[in-house]
Amino acid sequence: MIEKITEYLGSNNELTGSVVSFLLKPENLEKLKDNKKLVKKLTKIKALPSSIRLYLRNLAGVTDKITEDFFSKGELAEIKKRVAEAKANKSMGDAAISGLTTMGTGRDNIIGYQFDKGKLSLAKAFTDEATNIDMTLGQATFSTDDKGNVKIVDTHNFGEDAGGGTMYEDKEYFPQRKENTQVVPHRDTYDSINEILKDPNISEKDKDFMKNIQTLMPNEAESYTQYESYEQILERAKNAFEAGEIDASKYARIVAGLQQGEGIPIELNIGKITQEDKLEANPNFAEYIAYDTENVGIPTLIKNQAKKYLR
Repeated sequence: MIEKITEYLGSNNELTGSVVSFLLKPENLEKLKDNKKLVKKLTKIKALPSSIRLYLRNLAGVTDKITEDFFSKGELAEIKKRVAEAKANKSMGDAAISGLTTMGTGRDNIIGYQFDKGKLSLAKAFTDEATNIDMTLGQATFSTDDKGNVKIVDTHNFGEDAGGGTMYEDKEYFPQRKENTQVVPHRDTYDSINEILKDPNISEKDKDFMKNIQTLMPNEAESYTQYESYEQILERAKNAFEAGEIDASKYARIVAGLQQGEGIPIELNIGKITQEDKLEANPNFAEYIAYDTENVGIPTLIKNQAKKYLR
């Protein structure tokens, strides 16, 4: 049965996207949590992008460790390309970092967001490997053992930031946690004046005078700021999703960020990164080697190899 579903979904991205949108509907999310075995089977279908499969696992609370077997060949190639780009930067004397990262300065061995096709969306995850991996890993660290084998380590989770800010391709901006001003009821200056204005023994002239005083005096009632509850944010997100204002992947991230339990551990062994991998992944590195920009005396054979990768 799973094989038939895989073949069916793999032949129609538009249909597959519709299926995912259906699964992410608020009324279906709770059903996912109650059917973890089904979610495990469903998320082994590689016709679905890795990011969508991990979203579904996260939302359903399926936290089994993810290894390289979880990914398609194309997804693994995109991940390996990012590590190769980072290692090429290291070979040029920079930190081994590729893409956009927010892990602070002085860090090393990190792959980050590429944003090759602009902002993130469910539709792009089906058609662009770079967008899909942006939504799968975001940022991840890697290490290299003494034999040159690379291991990538990450945890698939979301911060409580109302869905990644402006990274997603939404029709309307979804503001993060809103602040509401609440007034503490108590007897203040306005209350005293209002009592005078209601007194039948006070002349109209005096009442007019007090009204003028009231307009000049500030309201001294105390107020305080109260943030939206998680329930209020989820309700606002649900309404925005159903109205088509935010992308399905943005909605999934909001829900996961506010309701997730443990993150999903990811540990990928992707093998060795060759010189050819670095030249292909990083055009700046190909130019650096081909033209010996540091004048270190790179052998002609190596320079000629690099020239094949110039763009």
